[in-house]
Amino acid sequence: MRSIIAHVVQHIPGGALLFAVGTLVVLGYFGWYYYGADHLDQAFYSLRLEKLVVTPQPAWIKSPVAEEVYQNGRLDRISLLDPRATAAVARAFETHHWVKTTSRVSKSIGNRVTVDLIYRRPAAMVSYEEHINESDPNDVKLFFYPIDEEGTVLPGADFSREDVWNYFMIFARDASPAGTIGMPYGDVRITEALRLCEFLQPQRDTFQLQEITVQHDNLASGASPWILTISTRDRTRQIIWGHAPRAEGTGELPAEEKLRRMVAWLKQPLPTSPGEVHRIDLLSPTSTATTPVSRRQ
Repeated sequence: MRSIIAHVVQHIPGGALLFAVGTLVVLGYFGWYYYGADHLDQAFYSLRLEKLVVTPQPAWIKSPVAEEVYQNGRLDRISLLDPRATAAVARAFETHHWVKTTSRVSKSIGNRVTVDLIYRRPAAMVSYEEHINESDPNDVKLFFYPIDEEGTVLPGADFSREDVWNYFMIFARDASPAGTIGMPYGDVRITEALRLCEFLQPQRDTFQLQEITVQHDNLASGASPWILTISTRDRTRQIIWGHAPRAEGTGELPAEEKLRRMVAWLKQPLPTSPGEVHRIDLLSPTSTATTPVSRRQ
């Protein structure tokens, strides 16, 4: 075989042989440049999932955030040699509905990439009634949309029915979300209620505060057109709070004074009767008495 190849080469003119060898060298170079180097780069310097270190997820997030971002963001195609790699990783994580922001992305020895994340924190559940049968007004299904402190809609699949009770429940008539998961809820009433949720969060568990109902202020007595009412989990106590914090009307008590009066009232033992609710009106600055009312009111 060697003798045959040698015989063929001997009979090729020198110029043609030089041209053939030069062509092979050029093709080899461009083949390596556009194919071989890229694959070598992918093999040794591509971002791997096992090398991706992210901030530990809080207990309320059930979704595997890092895995979802890695797959959906096609992070396996990112070369760590690319100076834009960290920015690309940050952008990919910030598209995830559980990520509020990416504070830092850093590379280290061993192709390790560390991502510092600030996760979204659920603040409340928004109740929404959907009519199943339009001919029957009583045939409705109750939904709860989880939202964070900014009013961003969170994935409901991460919450069980029992989880709903771990947060404030916001009730507002026909409060359907304007946005999808990862988008703002898009209802000013929910924004108002959220401000009260955040203000009362330290007292929620202690006094079993559960529901916040938003109703229109028919007297137009404040900067906001919405009145907020709070109910305890067992619904035996009800607090007419008034307008949201920092939206009080003229003569209305500030939120801090309302909180002081509410806590003092909740600490008082009150007689209970079946079907009776005790109510206090904090919208009125002079109201200090408890009013027992029927649950039907």
